[in-house]
Amino acid sequence: MRPYLTVGILWSLCFSGMAWGDDAASPQPAPTEGAGTTKPAGGAQAAAPQPPRTDEAKLLSAVREALDRNAQEIKSLKEQYTKDMAEQRRKVEEQQKQIATLQQSAQALQDRLKAQTTVPNAPGGQNAQGQDRQQKIADVQQKQIELLERQSQLVADELSQQGPALENLQSMTATLESRAKQAARRDLELANQDDALIEQLDAQRRNGPQLPAMLKGMFAPIQTTSSPLTIINNFAVRYDLFTHQQGAGVFEFQEYTPFFLVQLNKRILLSAELVFAPTGFALGQAQADIFLTDWLTMDIGYFLAPIGFWSERLDPEWINKLPDEPLVMRQVIPDGLALTGLQFRGGKYLFGSPLKMEYSAYATNAMGVPGMGQAADWSDLGGVIGTTANINQGMTYGARLAFWLPTRGINFGVSELANAPYFHGAGAVTSIWQPYFNYHRGNWDFRFEYGQNYERTRSFIGNSIERNGFYTQLAYRDYKSTRKHLQRLEYVARFSDARFRGIDQAAVASNVSSFATPMDAPLDRNQYTMGVNYYLFPATVFKLAYEINQELHHDLKDNVVFMQFATNF
Repeated sequence: MRPYLTVGILWSLCFSGMAWGDDAASPQPAPTEGAGTTKPAGGAQAAAPQPPRTDEAKLLSAVREALDRNAQEIKSLKEQYTKDMAEQRRKVEEQQKQIATLQQSAQALQDRLKAQTTVPNAPGGQNAQGQDRQQKIADVQQKQIELLERQSQLVADELSQQGPALENLQSMTATLESRAKQAARRDLELANQDDALIEQLDAQRRNGPQLPAMLKGMFAPIQTTSSPLTIINNFAVRYDLFTHQQGAGVFEFQEYTPFFLVQLNKRILLSAELVFAPTGFALGQAQADIFLTDWLTMDIGYFLAPIGFWSERLDPEWINKLPDEPLVMRQVIPDGLALTGLQFRGGKYLFGSPLKMEYSAYATNAMGVPGMGQAADWSDLGGVIGTTANINQGMTYGARLAFWLPTRGINFGVSELANAPYFHGAGAVTSIWQPYFNYHRGNWDFRFEYGQNYERTRSFIGNSIERNGFYTQLAYRDYKSTRKHLQRLEYVARFSDARFRGIDQAAVASNVSSFATPMDAPLDRNQYTMGVNYYLFPATVFKLAYEINQELHHDLKDNVVFMQFATNF
């Protein structure tokens, strides 16, 4: 009996050790977080696609690549999910087999223990000694049974703990299925969009891009003659206070000037300016600009004569930095002179350099002087006009050549005008020469302009008239000031003078009232003007200035304080 018990104990210990070893060696369930992330298979590289010829081909290629990547990702997710499920099922089956084996071992030990307890006791002390040994064996077997029960309970607990993992796998399965359905729908939508894009691109190739009606007209083979109208308005009022005269000063409505622009097509621009002033209504200019090339434009109609720089570029009240014009533009050069005729103009950078050349040449009707023959008519430069009437039988020719360095803020040039009547009674031969120089950089703005006007009036008044003058102007504005109001302030100083030959200074001084203002009287004088400007908006300014007029021969005591409001909208 003893050998059998010994063999049974050894067999049970070996069996229990194998069970424990199997349990310890059993692999843990794989983490479920990485089930959905797989790396694409490497090794083989796809052949490099040929570069697309157009942007549409690039877009279609990108859509196809996105569809391929999406299909590969879904395939890898499905394969990983299948592997995870098979591995989990294998682990569950192994654990169930271990539980069944442990239960069978425990049941066998219990049966053996019961069988041993039913063996009859031996006689005498040998029986007592055998009973003690039997009792020890029974205790050992009972411990083995308890150990096996604990092992089976641990395996059962481990199996129960894997329930959430199974549920997680089931939820992942549902998620993957829903994603697969969404991917299928997305693939279908992308395929439909791909087809729609191909059809749209094909339609654009056949019919051209879809453009607004007005914009499409710019690209039509036959140009249209309809375009929106743009109106730009200038408005200015001024208050003059002459310090040597009694009274509270004079309010003056200077002008309201609407400027009309009509872009007929990409070749033709129409423009017209109307001037509403206290003296009445007038046509400032009206012309058609025909763009021949990028560097040449032809102007036809009633346009401003490009004399110097001031007349075309600085004369508007909201651009002029002081409330009035310099003397040279009042008494030497006819400011705002408009002529009727033909002009060619343009600009071009020279040989790819930063130097830009500007040029213009024109031929128009000659200038005329109403009345003729009277000395006062010739001395008042405001009476020299350009007109379409036949009183000015002759031609006026002119040209301007200028150079720009935009990166340095430098602009300089010269202009020439020649007025040539056909016969003596049609007017005087007149020539105007006007060089200029401008500099604008950062906070500083500098202007210089000289003018010379020679009129052959000897046959009319017994002598010719020569006018000379210039102005120089310096302005400063701190654009980078951190204080808003200081940033809007601008400080301006200007000096201007005018000198005359062939005009009786005494006669003019005695008849100053016949001129529009005392500053329009052609007297030798120096003029000093200082002003402060406050810009409410970039094109809206309030000006305050004080002007000293110093006549060299006859003091008119015409120093004046100006206040002006000007805007462009």
